[in-house]
Formats: sequence, structure tokens, C-alpha cells
Amino acid sequence: MGADRGYGGPRPDLGPESPFPNLAAGRKPANGDGGGHLSLASAFGALFLALGVYLPFFPVFLAGRGLSPEAIGVAIAIPTLVKLVVLPPAGWLWDRVDRPRAILAALGIGAAAGFALVGFAPSTIAILAAVAISALFWSPSFALIDAFAVRLQRVRAVDYGRARLWGSVSFVAGNLLAGAALDILPGASIVALIATPFLLFSLAAWLLPVLPAAAPAPANSTVASVHAPARLVFGIAAVAIIDASHALYYVFASVQWTAAGMSAGVIGLLWSLGVIAEIVLFIYAAPAVRRFKPMPLIALGGVAAFIRFGAMALEPSAGPLLALQLLHGLTFGAAHIGLIALINESIADRALGRAQASASTVSGIVMALATLAAGPLYARYGAGAYLPFAVLGAIGAALALAAQIAPTHRKL
Repeated sequence: MGADRGYGGPRPDLGPESPFPNLAAGRKPANGDGGGHLSLASAFGALFLALGVYLPFFPVFLAGRGLSPEAIGVAIAIPTLVKLVVLPPAGWLWDRVDRPRAILAALGIGAAAGFALVGFAPSTIAILAAVAISALFWSPSFALIDAFAVRLQRVRAVDYGRARLWGSVSFVAGNLLAGAALDILPGASIVALIATPFLLFSLAAWLLPVLPAAAPAPANSTVASVHAPARLVFGIAAVAIIDASHALYYVFASVQWTAAGMSAGVIGLLWSLGVIAEIVLFIYAAPAVRRFKPMPLIALGGVAAFIRFGAMALEPSAGPLLALQLLHGLTFGAAHIGLIALINESIADRALGRAQASASTVSGIVMALATLAAGPLYARYGAGAYLPFAVLGAIGAALALAAQIAPTHRKL
């Protein structure tokens, strides 16, 4: 990959051992408003606050509205299915239009409006349709805010991990605050607790720094046409499979724990513990990747997923669950940081939107299949359905280790 990033001057080409190149080059991280750290952290925080309410409690809302386990599985799979359709044009639009703040702000407003529709939907079919509308806007937001963060860290030396950790902090806050609120408020208030942070995300998007223009990409180009390294392709596949190992957990963990007699507050605590470990990883993301390299971090996430979900098949009580939840710092956090590092070392600014969109699309395909399978498997086997998802973690780890021998040279 050449040195010209479209910012009017060269950026050091530091090679694959430097996933956060400006920081590795000795530039001080920009941890104030002048560098965009605070505004980026706020955007991550607002977006993940919504997710912190959605993941543990939206299935509970759906169950309260009378949806069957199969219908809940479909409802939670819809965003990943929608993402397959939305992300490719969203990534192209991101790179082509190059107005990232406006795009992010529009996505936040649309997501909030979509969840408002979910709250008023009168039937199962109407709920599923409203979920699909909301997903048109919020499903691409996570990939595109990552694309913005990678560009910002290149031009202003913002530390991705230390900005992204505030997303995890907000996720924990969403778990805990929503859990406490739902011990008092009716279950129908869940959709309002999800929609409000999306409005805050829209506001935060307008406060992000204005980036210098990226070098334009050919109108008909794709990530494939700019020759993404084989190692990156392997890494994207490995992370997609490891992410999919979480499918049953994301959809039915709260439902299972509620049936076991745990309160909403305890459920919120369980969800938050893993993210606390994830926060620690994000704090030390840059030195961790430099020391351990992206692929071993991804493989570690897969091994941890195999252990975590294999143990959850045994229906552990709250005590062992506290320890198992801490593994989320590896099952998600290590794999995510490894993938961000791979994309950063492989793709230039002019294709970052499409690269992030392509990675999320692959993940969406695998996650959609896993989520659709989760409902029937849980309905038939209960907690025993965690076993095939544990195997997915092992497969992802093996693929990441195999990627160590794939070509590492840059193609851009």
C-alpha cells in the first residue's frame, strides 16, 4: 500500500506490525477535543448505549409481546439479514460521497424512528416489519463509525482502543441502568430506552471532526478489485465465525436466565461483566496488537468462545456464570481488535468504507444463519444448544491460525 492517503501528504508506511501507525510512529494520542478523541468517544458511547439495552432486553420485550421462540429468533436475525442488503451500498456511499458526519447523523435519526414504530406495532408481523425498518438504519452504523475512527486515527493519532472503550463503558451502563429501570418500569418501555441513545448518536455525529477529503476511488471499484490481502480475507472469515458463536447467547441468554428466576438487575450485571473485561482490553489495544499480532488475538477469541459456550451448555448457576461472562473480553474484544488491526494495515482511506462494510457483510451472513438456527435449536435442546456454537469458536480459532501462513504483503 502506498504512502499517499489523500490528505495532501505522506503517512509513514510502518508495515503489518503497526496496526495503529501514527501511535507507533511516536505521535502523541489526541485525547482532547482538538484531536477528536472526546467527540469520537461520545459517538461510540451513544451508539453502544442503545446496544447495551437492545441485546439483553429486546428479546424479553418480544417475549412479553407474546412472540414464540422461533419468532424471537427471526426478529433478532432480521437486522443481520437486512445488513447483508444495506451494507454494500452503504459502504459505497460512504466512500463515494465522503460526508461521514451527515451519513452517521441520518442513520441515528432513522434508527430512533424505527424503534418508535416497533413500540406501536400491533401484531407479530407488524413488529417484524418495524424491526426491519429500524435495522435499515442502525445495522450499518457500527461498521461505518469504525471506518470513521480508522481514518481519524490516521490523520490525528487518535487511539482507536481508548475511544472505542467508551462504547463498551456505555454498553455496561445500558445493561445496568436498563436492568434497574425495568425492575420499576413496564417492559414496553424497552423500545424508548433503545431509541433515545440513537438520537444522542445523531447529535454526537455532528460534533465529530471534519476529516480531510480521502483520495477518490474508481466508481466501479470493490474491495475485491483493490486486491485485499489473502491474510485479511482469512481474518474476516475467522472473526465472522467467532462472532456467530455468540448467536444463541445474544438471543436467548436473558430469556433463559429470566426463566431461571434471575431478576433484571442480575441479568444486567451478568451482561456487563464481560464488557468490563473487554474495556480493559481496549485500554491496552495498541500495545497488545503490537506484541501478540492480530491473528493470535483472533485465535485466542475463538478458543475462549469454545470454553465459554461449552460451559454454558451445562446450565451453570449465577456464580459460575459470573466467571464465564468475563471471557467475553476475549470472545468479542480480542477478535474485534485483531480485525480492526488487519483492516488498518491492509486498506487505504479511499476503500475503508467498503472494507468495513464487506467485513460486516460476511459477519452478517454467518451470524444470520447462526441466529436463524438458534431458535429451533433452543426450542428443542434448551441450554444444550450451546454446544454447536462452542464448536464454531474452535473453527474460527483454527482458521485464524491457518491465516498465519497466508500472504502478508500489502496489495494497495
